[in-house]
Amino acid sequence: MLAVQLHGPFLRSLVECPSVPQSGVFTGSAMCGDANLVLSMAQAREGRLVAMKLLVHAFAGPVLALLADSIGRRPMLLLGLSGFTLAFSLFAAVAGLQAIRGSQSVMALSFVIEGSTSAFDVVFLSILADLTRTTTERVTCFSALYGVGALGHAFAMWMAGRILKWELQNYAAVWLAMAANMASIIVLVLCCIPESLPTVTKAQLTASRLISSTAVQMRFLLSSRFLQVWLLAVLFKSLAAGLSSIYASFTLAAYGWKAGDWQARTWPFEIIAMSSLSLIGPLAGRKRPEHVISFTSVVGIAIHLAQILAPFSPLALVIPHLFSSLMAFARPVAAAYISSMFPASQQAKVQSVAHLVHDCGVSFSMATFAGPLLFRPHARGWDATRPFVLAPQSGLPLGRPRFVHVALSSC
Repeated sequence: MLAVQLHGPFLRSLVECPSVPQSGVFTGSAMCGDANLVLSMAQAREGRLVAMKLLVHAFAGPVLALLADSIGRRPMLLLGLSGFTLAFSLFAAVAGLQAIRGSQSVMALSFVIEGSTSAFDVVFLSILADLTRTTTERVTCFSALYGVGALGHAFAMWMAGRILKWELQNYAAVWLAMAANMASIIVLVLCCIPESLPTVTKAQLTASRLISSTAVQMRFLLSSRFLQVWLLAVLFKSLAAGLSSIYASFTLAAYGWKAGDWQARTWPFEIIAMSSLSLIGPLAGRKRPEHVISFTSVVGIAIHLAQILAPFSPLALVIPHLFSSLMAFARPVAAAYISSMFPASQQAKVQSVAHLVHDCGVSFSMATFAGPLLFRPHARGWDATRPFVLAPQSGLPLGRPRFVHVALSSC
């Protein structure tokens, strides 16, 4: 999460233009004095790179899931950690080595490595599914997982806000520190995390099974109406996810906030999300899943509608974000429900199919919302509402109770 918060500032620090920065004015780049140009170029570049990463991850996910169901969860966890360590090291090289400073090809390679080696959500959910037996137990465990994740997100956003307040011109040291941290986690996993996949369920991995992973996922889609409708709902929801990628840049352009202000104002919301997951999540797990998901879907659309007024007041951006954190309790309910429909040997593959669809939608969404057609730093008033007007429309099908009911009851 810290890396996600730093992608934008890092890319802003690499923007170059003929305009010379004025003394005492921080534009985000020591090589460009036009703040709006820095924001526009960095946001568009971030949108493309993250979209590419998610697209790579979408199609690498099923292969990683097959490996997780075949050779175990632990090797895939180590692979993801190793990929992030290498990617962060490359970021440090791009920032610190003059020979490749700002290299687009090395940056693209770093994002591809992240996308092609990580399957953290799939692995963590599969590990918990291995260790639990009932849907109620899984809701409780998934709530704890997401709660810890929310706490980590809160700390990451707080840390990002502190780092951004330093107004760094070079992020090499930051990325090196993060690479070292990932390397230490690899050691921790090697020493303390055992394999959770039962030996009796491990399938022998062959080249033909690896090559046919895509066909395996397609059989799920063709044979399960439940999964078809569920994935359609996931796709619709993911199409609005790219809006959040421009929040920080939008506050810099529209409100004149400084770098780190968005993170400083919103990191406590992750604590609220953690509370929602920890306290309300297990209670919500006792209700009918279609009721929980229908309710949170309708609230999600209302949140996006309220944000249409964001260009006129920061409250229209911050308060809906707060309510979004309160709705976090629905995540473990949805994850546990779909997990309960499949055996342990299929857990990672099912989760990866959902992630494939989600990542494809988010990839398209981020590239769209971060592009100059929707995000324009100089726009003001109603002209600046373009991205906020588009976001609610993608979630409209999710707000229909019948749509969610079919997804949950048509197994």
